[in-house]
Amino acid sequence: MKHAPPGYECPFCSIAGTLPSPAPESAVVLMDDNVFALVPTHHYGGIKGNCLVVPRDHYENVLEMRDNLGSDFFRVTRRLSHAMLSAFGCEGISTRQHNGPAGNQDVWHYHLHVFPRYPGDGLYGGQKVPYSTEERMALAAKLRAALL
Repeated sequence: MKHAPPGYECPFCSIAGTLPSPAPESAVVLMDDNVFALVPTHHYGGIKGNCLVVPRDHYENVLEMRDNLGSDFFRVTRRLSHAMLSAFGCEGISTRQHNGPAGNQDVWHYHLHVFPRYPGDGLYGGQKVPYSTEERMALAAKLRAALL
């Protein structure tokens, strides 16, 4: 299942290529040998502080992923969840992941969304709203501080 157009310039591969020293505007929250997490360029339903967990190597979708990356994704998702609870005072965490156009995938590099959640937050009905670069960087800094 391949959907990236010819000549696709992957934004996540561009960031992965800068690790372990990403540009501050990349809003990278944490990284390890196989995956990294960042605050994306958009949030949904007014819920701010969401993150993406991304493999350093390029896999277009879940069908291409190596099985042994599962533990890396779980570990980083768990760490981010604890940081979100501490940094934002949220009352829950949700994750979601999309594959292929019919599955609402719009970046052709596997990634897992991690959302801080609040009662009645409207995540699933909310609009996709861009962050400013400064806001992304501030949210990433807040999460990094909560990881310590």
